[in-house]
Amino acid sequence: MILTAALVVLAIVLEPLPPYSPPSSAEIEMLKQRLAPIQHLSFAAGYEYCGYLGRRGNGAPGFTKILRGHHNGCTPKVPGEGFGLIASLHTHGAYDPSIPAEFPTALDMRSDRREGVVGYVATPGGRLWYIDSKAMLAVEICGPGCLPQDPDFHAGDDGEIAERLSYAQLLALDAWE
Repeated sequence: MILTAALVVLAIVLEPLPPYSPPSSAEIEMLKQRLAPIQHLSFAAGYEYCGYLGRRGNGAPGFTKILRGHHNGCTPKVPGEGFGLIASLHTHGAYDPSIPAEFPTALDMRSDRREGVVGYVATPGGRLWYIDSKAMLAVEICGPGCLPQDPDFHAGDDGEIAERLSYAQLLALDAWE
């Protein structure tokens, strides 16, 4: 049984990844600046925080109010009319060696797809992930330490992490939790 499961995971890992539409460098910078202080709140409280990036009625980019979620989830409040959604954003909370949090989850990707937005996920290790919900692909924008890192973070606890992960690969990773 273990050998069969390992072969299934290996086949999923070796699948060809779809092309994706990368975010602009300006959008990435804006997200990094907004998520940096939220990371510190997330570590101190041990909770996920979430919100949206969008466009105001005048076309200017902006963020919704960032909300505190729970230990393993956060549901942002959908803004009213006059604010066009572009992306969801959330942290993965404080470092916990028993919870793999250094990559997005399949649920993160499904939620973004259902809402018709792309997504950004900040991890306890300071990674920033981009979720292209049309391609169903998560791409690491920048690695450990590019955002504030939980002082308790221990590199390597989640194993070797690919820089691009398909939905099928995220499902396989979720199954091993």
